[in-house]
Amino acid sequence: MHSTLRLHNRLVIWLWMLCAAGWGVAHANEPVGELELKAAYIFNFIQFIEWPDSDAATASDMTLCVSPFSPLKRPLAALEGKQAAKGRAVRVKLLEPASLRHCRVLILHNADVEPALRALRALPAAHGILTISDELTFTNPEIVIALTEQQGRVVFGINAEAAAKAGLTISSRLLRLAKAGR
Repeated sequence: MHSTLRLHNRLVIWLWMLCAAGWGVAHANEPVGELELKAAYIFNFIQFIEWPDSDAATASDMTLCVSPFSPLKRPLAALEGKQAAKGRAVRVKLLEPASLRHCRVLILHNADVEPALRALRALPAAHGILTISDELTFTNPEIVIALTEQQGRVVFGINAEAAAKAGLTISSRLLRLAKAGR
């Protein structure tokens, strides 16, 4: 329990640091919006995930590919150039299923889930791509992390089986924070 509380506090600190670093908050008294909060969660998720060592693409940048239909495009763009885990610079680009292999993190929205997952299925097992859903109206067993808003709070669920299939290792600390029942 103490470890879970410490990880939660660490996530909150990261969120505040991101907000202080110029996330466009007009006044200090204004609360962080849901979309900015989700983008901060995504940034923090990548800090607690290990990608396959054999993948050369993970050696330099951390490329986040976001759905062109996702309302998270703008908040995620604020992450461009930030240093992620192991000193990798975050790069944000719009999702193009044909160049999916260059993505480390794939943020999906309802409109493009099926085409993106079809392209993902064509890749070899243990492809090393973290899939994150943004407000999916249905669940999919191939999505690793599902973000949603419930009762005014951003919550997330983690599908450990989908992570293992993708060749990703998720920190037990992050797994403990995930909403049960995903």
